[in-house]
Amino acid sequence: MKIPDTIRDLFRRKSQTNFSLALYSVIIAILVWFAVSLTLYPSVPKTIEKVPLDLAIGTTASSDSTLNVISCDVENVKVKVIGSRTQIANIDSDTLSAYVDTDNVYSTGRKHLPIKVRSTNGIEFEVDSVDPSTAEVIFDKYESVQFPVLPKIPNVKFDDNKTINSTEFSCEPNIVTITGPSSQIKKISAVYASSNRKMILDSSYALSSDEIQLFAEDGTVIDSSSMTFDNTNFLINIPVLTVKEVGVYVQIVNAPANFDQSCLNLEMSADTIKIASKNSQAEIPDKLEIGQIILSDITPDYSKTFDLSKILETQGCINMSETTSITVLVNSENLKTKQITLDQSRVNISNAPNNGYDYNVITPSLSIEIVGTEDVIEKITPNDIIGNVNLLNANITEDQFIYDVIFSCPKYDNIWAITNYKVSIQRTPKETTTLPIQTETTTVNSDN
Repeated sequence: MKIPDTIRDLFRRKSQTNFSLALYSVIIAILVWFAVSLTLYPSVPKTIEKVPLDLAIGTTASSDSTLNVISCDVENVKVKVIGSRTQIANIDSDTLSAYVDTDNVYSTGRKHLPIKVRSTNGIEFEVDSVDPSTAEVIFDKYESVQFPVLPKIPNVKFDDNKTINSTEFSCEPNIVTITGPSSQIKKISAVYASSNRKMILDSSYALSSDEIQLFAEDGTVIDSSSMTFDNTNFLINIPVLTVKEVGVYVQIVNAPANFDQSCLNLEMSADTIKIASKNSQAEIPDKLEIGQIILSDITPDYSKTFDLSKILETQGCINMSETTSITVLVNSENLKTKQITLDQSRVNISNAPNNGYDYNVITPSLSIEIVGTEDVIEKITPNDIIGNVNLLNANITEDQFIYDVIFSCPKYDNIWAITNYKVSIQRTPKETTTLPIQTETTTVNSDN
């Protein structure tokens, strides 16, 4: 029984000795290989992927403190380095810095520059290659410029008979300072604070903006990603007005009471316009007077243009149409003129002051021109025309003066004079009647 146990112990000791020898052999082999490698191959290559290019947007070019990097077409590079085995093993993307060489950059514009690599932890190595080896970099100068801000509400609609007061359509604040590349800033032609909210309004409203939009002179949108704004929150004031389409007319002045104005046959370049009242409580009339015309000024070739802006301003209204002026002219197709001479007996004086004076026309005759339709004008004689001098509210300080005459034709209501005439008038004191003086008679009583 002891012989088998002895054999088993012998084999156990033998196997343990062989394993130790094998382990020692492997360790020695590794040390020998390492020593040989260090002797025969002291430097080895290593490739590091995705090394970030250290070139942030807005950093300053080293050659000119006024230059800024606007953009770069490279974000990461692949670097192959060579160095000692003991040190290069510790190199990775966190211990390398890739950068663009800006030493020779002195002006704005697009530049193709070499990419260089350096260590961030002091490990020494040799750069074998950088992929890509160059980068396209855009340099520019940054500047800050103030621009007026305009409101924009493309999706806001208005109820019937409602409209926006464009003169008071505004933003708060109405100025924004934009900082960015000089070349981009110079392209800005208009700045809008825009809201895309959909609404239907029947009264004034204040709306917050959603975004700022920049537009070039040709209407194209400018990318604002490289710009900053001192304010991005704007309040859009939307003033809503009631709008109405009204007729227009002119007032004929100095016309006789019996005169039929339809015979003038006036034509207008626009019969209606759209207006809104600045006072939201005011009632807009159905017709709007755009001006006055003196009857004697209306000749067969008469034409006059009225500026609506001045007229509407005095009446507290806003023009909401594209019509800015209206021209009034006479349709002279059936009109004729005729010269007539009146004597002074055909001129009357009305509303003379009751101040102890008599007033008489001393102009012996008047030559005037009348207008009317062809079928009537030939029938007119001097006996059909009357001149009237209305002295109501006249400021008379002299005994002889001149005053305007207004002519009428009582027999026909479609005839008018186009002659502006003045006559001489004489003022004379009225005659006074002297009454007899009565004497008082006293009767004496004889009885006394």
